[in-house]
Amino acid sequence: MISVKCNNCGAELSIDTHGNLICPYCGSKSFMSDIEFTEYKNLRQNMLNYLRTENDARGDRVDNNFIWSRNELLSMATKDNKTVNIRYTFYYEDEGVKTYISKDSVVNIFEKEDRNKLEATIRGISMLQYPEAAGKDLSKSFPHIKAKMELIDGRYLLAYDKPENSYPLFAFGNLRPKHVAWIVSRMENFCCVFEYSELVHGGLSTDTIFINPKTHEAFLYGGWWKARHKKDSSDNEDLKELRRISKRLLGEFIDESPELFIKFMESMPAEDAYTDFGNWDRVIVEGFGGHNFTKFQEG
Repeated sequence: MISVKCNNCGAELSIDTHGNLICPYCGSKSFMSDIEFTEYKNLRQNMLNYLRTENDARGDRVDNNFIWSRNELLSMATKDNKTVNIRYTFYYEDEGVKTYISKDSVVNIFEKEDRNKLEATIRGISMLQYPEAAGKDLSKSFPHIKAKMELIDGRYLLAYDKPENSYPLFAFGNLRPKHVAWIVSRMENFCCVFEYSELVHGGLSTDTIFINPKTHEAFLYGGWWKARHKKDSSDNEDLKELRRISKRLLGEFIDESPELFIKFMESMPAEDAYTDFGNWDRVIVEGFGGHNFTKFQEG
């Protein structure tokens, strides 16, 4: 599956369950062809059906997951004449960086002229810091580089490990409020780590965020070349993007959202991520009736 960009402004298009492609920034609209929409709908429905039937407490186990059997093969040669084979199911491109997603890896391919983005990605990941007591658990949500190599054509490959049962957000299309709510909680967790690390990620999107719907975990595997040191409390791009992503995920289901959730998405972020998370927690308690684990049972 491919993430689609707006021809007018270059933003990521939101895909609803009817095949409409809508730009959340400039409002441009387009439509998938019948063949494209059928393929998108079939894979999305297969994913949702799979997650309904397999949703249990053993969410980290390696299942016989047919989703990853639908893949394409990409073969590349390294500078030292070794062959790298990537069997990927999902793909997207952002600022010239190509990303291939397989069942256990996320692979970035940087163009020859984009070595600075490769170096910035490694530097951005290295900026992450965690409170000592929670470092091990929190670090699971962020990239751990497992391979870095130069390709024979001068491009660069950077690969991260990922859990098999995690999928990019763009693969799910629109989701109902109770599912989007726990995804917002995870994004707030990301932002608290950024606050502690004194950084701004700058690349939160439905491309870069992955979720495990069984365990309600989330992971941030892309856009790291955009990371920068946070200047002051007004530098709150990630908290603003969190709200835009929420609207994009809800799409046609936004009218089903509690009023407090809608107000939160329309609100300006708090001065820091910790306070913003507290504000969001009140939405969970008062708008959704508390912290209740909801199995992923519907779109």
